Amino acid sequence: MRGLILGALAAVVLVGGSLWTAEEPSLLAWPGGEVFGHAWVQWWHGVALPGWPAGTDLARGTDAWPVIDPLTTALAALLGRLVGWAWAWNLVVLGGVALAFVGGATLARRWDGDPWVGGAVLALGPIFLGSMASGLTEDAGLGLIALALALLRGPTPRRVLAGGALLGLAAWCGLVLAWFGALAAVVICLPDLREPARRGPIIGAAALALLLVLPAGLMQGDRLGGDGHSHGTPPELVEPLWQVNPWRQADLASFVVPGPAPLLDGDLVRLHPVYLGWFPLLLALRGGRSRWWALLGLGILAASGARLTLAGQPLGLPGPGGWLLDLLPFGDLVNHHARAMLVGQLALAVLAARGAARLGRTARLTVLGLVVMELAILSPLGLPLPTTPAAVPQVFHELPPGEGGVLTVPIAGPGVHFQRPLYEQRAHGRPIPVDPNRPGTPFRAFEAGLRGEPVDPEEARFELRKYGGIEVIVARPGHVLAVQALFGPPQRETETGAVWDLRERAEQF
Repeated sequence: MRGLILGALAAVVLVGGSLWTAEEPSLLAWPGGEVFGHAWVQWWHGVALPGWPAGTDLARGTDAWPVIDPLTTALAALLGRLVGWAWAWNLVVLGGVALAFVGGATLARRWDGDPWVGGAVLALGPIFLGSMASGLTEDAGLGLIALALALLRGPTPRRVLAGGALLGLAAWCGLVLAWFGALAAVVICLPDLREPARRGPIIGAAALALLLVLPAGLMQGDRLGGDGHSHGTPPELVEPLWQVNPWRQADLASFVVPGPAPLLDGDLVRLHPVYLGWFPLLLALRGGRSRWWALLGLGILAASGARLTLAGQPLGLPGPGGWLLDLLPFGDLVNHHARAMLVGQLALAVLAARGAARLGRTARLTVLGLVVMELAILSPLGLPLPTTPAAVPQVFHELPPGEGGVLTVPIAGPGVHFQRPLYEQRAHGRPIPVDPNRPGTPFRAFEAGLRGEPVDPEEARFELRKYGGIEVIVARPGHVLAVQALFGPPQRETETGAVWDLRERAEQF
């Protein structure tokens, strides 16, 4: 147990080290991912505690907003109330890393592997850390899947049933994660059904998992029905960020080509790197034959998607991965095929750990260091993970009192994530005309006027009256003059922006 704790703490330090060197309070996340949207959901659920709202009127299209990861969100909401929202976010991410190490180590030991190597390969795996950096808190429960698979291999029926319970509980962390975990359980446990002594406990564990999954699935009925489903950017496009696979499929080269991805501060993408690592692969080959090779192969196959690409270039060839997923129940709802490597990483962790277990003690420590060094330096993301400033600009704390809507200029654009106004809403708690899933606003004439195009000012003001109930406009630095051309001088101006209280300009409305 002491070794597991020390290993988990080491993984946490490696992943979260940037928090200690950041010049200001920060969130452990890539600023171009979905951190702002997920942190926003945690905030308004935390404010509502002990209630659990089905949606919110603080943004557009969110009257019904069932969270994809209710268990994780509830934990973050509670922590946010206790220690602050930034600390809550970071504790959830780092807790997920620690859980992944413990899960990977436990699973590796159950399959006669070296626990330190198994824990390190899973907790520091690029596909897992890509999800964490992107703000996809629904994947923070990967360690639960590992623990579930370890218990399903348990020596007693009680432990096998506990594995089924954990597998079902994973659905409350994220349906996609639990779906992939169920596929992993089928692949790994199917051969055991030939043993009469194990058949009953495994079937019982499957039934228990299903009972726990059903309520979580019913909460997401619209999503499971395909409502709002999309497949992202067409795969025929050339992708310069192929190492992190921001869209649907995983690039074939991204599995094996080392080196940091050329990410820029302005890139607004989710990160799904599937780099396997050469040292984990070599260890896996040394581990010999195992059913886990089938899971790794299926993970790679599914992650490669329906259209094959190589180093960002479309090959014009269909890939079997999309066809494979489409054959499975709900498989056609998986937007990002690269996420299949979450269970592929589980398999790689077990296989690498089995290979390391065949080495002497000194050699094990050496290869562990090499594995960690490779994942820290040669992974597309590297370690530690990037950070995003947690502070909300002071101007949002200085708005006039009221309950009407707030419009930020610009809501989105170069250097401004379209979900950032959601995050900034924590400072004022007033409605904003932002859809968390879709950039843009309904204020076309108003936005055209800000760009200096010929616009009837009355038309722009009419939009704000009719569609938004907007009472306050906040202009970010560099955009003050554009708003001033429509509404005159601001009532308040600071280094972090300017404020117009439209109630005091009633004559213009």
